[in-house]
Amino acid sequence: MAEDDERELLRRLEPLRLEVWPVLSEPGFSAPLASAETQLVEPAYYLAAGDVTGYPIKKGPERGKWKIDEVVSPVIFLQRSLPDEHGELRSGYFWAETEAAGDNARTGGKPLALLRAVRGLQDLVKSRYRKSSPVRGLTYFVGPACARAGTPLREEGRKGEPVTVYR
Repeated sequence: MAEDDERELLRRLEPLRLEVWPVLSEPGFSAPLASAETQLVEPAYYLAAGDVTGYPIKKGPERGKWKIDEVVSPVIFLQRSLPDEHGELRSGYFWAETEAAGDNARTGGKPLALLRAVRGLQDLVKSRYRKSSPVRGLTYFVGPACARAGTPLREEGRKGEPVTVYR
C-alpha cells in the first residue's frame, strides 16, 4: 500500500471506530480513532476494536514502554509497506487472531466488532486491490494508488523477489 492507499483504508475503516495503537506505547497513551487524518509514522500498528490488554517491557532499550498482547486483545496487526534503500516498496501485511485463547466457555470469545472489522477489511482488499503474479506461491494484493503509480514492488525480506501487478 502506498500512503494514499493507507489514507483510503483508514477512511473506510472510520465507521468501525477502531483505535490506532503503535506496537510500543508510553504508559498512559491515548489511542486516536482511525480516520483519514490519522498520521501513520511507525512501521507497524494495531487497529483495536475494543479494550486492549498490554504488558510493560522490562528489559532492553524499550524498557518501560507497553506492548499490546495481540492474542488476548481484539486487534488487527498492520505491518506497513515501506520503501527500502533503493526506493522499492516492500510488502506489508495484516494479521488478526479471531479466536479466543483458552476455554471459550469462560472467556466469551472475541468481540463482534473485531470480527466485523476483519470481514470489512477482507472485503475491501478483495474488491478494491489488484492481485500480483505469484511470487514463490504467494499472491499479493496491491493497493489501487500504488498500482497506478507504478512503484517498483518487492516482497519483504532480505532477498525479496520483485512483485508484478496484473493489469
